[in-house]
Amino acid sequence: MRRRSDLRGTKVLLVEDAKDIRDVFTLLLEAEGAEVAATGSGREAAERAAQQDFDVLLTDLGLPDMPGDMVIRHVLATARRRPWVVVVTGFDEPFIGRARQAGADVVFTKPITWSALLDRLLPAPVAA
Repeated sequence: MRRRSDLRGTKVLLVEDAKDIRDVFTLLLEAEGAEVAATGSGREAAERAAQQDFDVLLTDLGLPDMPGDMVIRHVLATARRRPWVVVVTGFDEPFIGRARQAGADVVFTKPITWSALLDRLLPAPVAA
């Protein structure tokens, strides 16, 4: 049985406009076995999600080109297969509520620990 934090083969679409955070998340995700497509643009994320299936959308809410909740809505509306949506943000309400309404499965506010994020990066396994 696959552990919840086992990311081998998991395709992650990472949307983070801060290059240093994007680079660190990419390295950490790849070290866990994930295949990462990283971008700092909400529009580029939406385009990629329409062309390729991802298991996880990991996104920030404060993006320069479009609000994160709009990224979530667009990805979920155009994705061929619905990804698990995880948000990491420095924003509080009402932004967290808007992310949940848009379809976020998990919302974290910064700062967070890597282990906490890793534990919720995938949906809970379904019992057989």
